[in-house]
Amino acid sequence: MTQSTQDRIINAAIELVKEKGFVGATTREIAKRAQVNEVTLFRHFGNKKGIIEAAIEKLSFVNSLSVSLSEDVVWDLTKDLSMIVKIYQTKLEEKRDLILISFKEAGRFPELDQMISGLPMKYKEMIMDYFQTMIQKGKVPPFNVEIAATNFLFLNFGYFMLKSRLNPLAEDMSLDKFINQNVAQFIDSLQGEPSINSD
Repeated sequence: MTQSTQDRIINAAIELVKEKGFVGATTREIAKRAQVNEVTLFRHFGNKKGIIEAAIEKLSFVNSLSVSLSEDVVWDLTKDLSMIVKIYQTKLEEKRDLILISFKEAGRFPELDQMISGLPMKYKEMIMDYFQTMIQKGKVPPFNVEIAATNFLFLNFGYFMLKSRLNPLAEDMSLDKFINQNVAQFIDSLQGEPSINSD
C-alpha cells in the first residue's frame, strides 16, 4: 500500500528528529526525505511542531490497547498475561521512535509527554482491573493488585527499554523467551504468596 503524503512526512519527521533532535531536523530535510517540497509540508502541517503533534495524535494507542485486552481475555492467568505482554510489547514497538523522542525532547512537546506518561498508568489500571476480577472469580488467591500490577508494568516496560536502548544485551531474550521465563515466574510469585495484603 502506498503511503499517503501526510504519512510520508510524519514518518520522515520522526526519523530525522530521532537522528538529529528537534532543532537539528529541518523542514527542508524532512521534505526531502518524504519526497515532497516544503510548500506541501507547510500546507499539511503548518510547521515542524505541527508534524510531531499530528504523529502523536495518529500514533496514540491507549484506547485501542484497552479494547484489545477486553476482547481477548479468557480468564486464564498464563494465557491472559502472555497475551497482554505480547499486545503491549507490539504496541510499544510500533511507537518506539516516538517514545525515544519523548525522552530525548522531554518538555518540548507537552502532548507527547502526556501521551507517553499515560501509557504505563493506563496499562497499570487495566492490569489492576484484570487482577481484581480474577480474584473475584476465585481464579487466584487475594493479593495486593496495585503492587502486582506495578511490578508487572516495570517488568514489561523494562524489557522494552532493554531492547530499545541496549540491543546487544537483549539479543538472547526474544519476546517468546521473555514471556515463557518471566510470566511463569510472575505467576508463581502471585500464587505462592496468598498472604500478601490485599488492602
